[in-house]
Amino acid sequence: MKALTVARKEIADQMNSNKFLIVFGLLLLLTAATAFQGAQSYQDSMDRFQESQNSDSQYGFAPEKPSVLDAFTTLTQGVNFPLIGGLLALLLSFNTVSGERDKNTLKLLTSYPLHRDSIITGKFMAGIFTLTIASAASFMVASAVIIGMTGAAVTGVAASRILLMLGGTVIYMSCIFGLGALLSTVFNDSSTALTGGILVLVLSTLVVPQMAFMLSDVLVEESEGNDITVGEGSTGLSESYKERMQIRNTITKLAPSGSYGNFMSYMLGQDPSSVGISTGGSEAENEPSVMESLNSSLGNLGLLAGQTVLFFGASFVLFTRQEI
Repeated sequence: MKALTVARKEIADQMNSNKFLIVFGLLLLLTAATAFQGAQSYQDSMDRFQESQNSDSQYGFAPEKPSVLDAFTTLTQGVNFPLIGGLLALLLSFNTVSGERDKNTLKLLTSYPLHRDSIITGKFMAGIFTLTIASAASFMVASAVIIGMTGAAVTGVAASRILLMLGGTVIYMSCIFGLGALLSTVFNDSSTALTGGILVLVLSTLVVPQMAFMLSDVLVEESEGNDITVGEGSTGLSESYKERMQIRNTITKLAPSGSYGNFMSYMLGQDPSSVGISTGGSEAENEPSVMESLNSSLGNLGLLAGQTVLFFGASFVLFTRQEI
């Protein structure tokens, strides 16, 4: 298959790229540092849980026993990984086509016995392969740091969730790669494609979530009293709070980083509408099964995969039909 020939060449070029190596190294360092913080947070939670077993809780309820997955929360949520990981994907794709134009090698490349569809498909295959390696390396570093610091045993259920999170990360990175490839096909020079990609990435990871929070507060009035209540017989979250979170999730998941963040929350056994909220009590709901979490996240995962296919499909059509 001629696309595989193109993919092998692209992989070799990517692995030898200084820009890729620098950002990849930065991603690993960030992953290790964030995993270190997650491990410390897990250990603190475990200490509080063990103390509660020996004395009555001052809050009237005993804290739940933490899961080793809690240590991954700081890694997969927030803007660090989506932003740095997305930047890595952009650096691999911003010159997919425009780079060949910059070097005046596009006509030479298409003069070989290669169809245009094989060229663009091979480049996309190479990007996905490289990003899969980078994502797997990041999760391996995080797992090594967390397990090494906490000594926690990773159960089969936890391992399944971690592997699913890795799969979601690969899809997210592929989506941003597809965005970069599309911009590289649309614009004639690589600098414009990179600038546009970084702008879209920053907007999706930093601006859209803030806009979602502001819009939800404007559209839904705050209820009287507290949004969050604890105690026996309480519902935990007020209706107005739930409505605001629903609006925020609907808006943020339109951006790739939002869908990715929601998917990761579900894989951690959390509800994106109440991440970081603990209503307390020993009657807390049981953690959902892996399949229940996966079913809940399918909307976000499907949207993310759909955006990836859309970006690649648009790049494919434009490249195969545009004049060189």
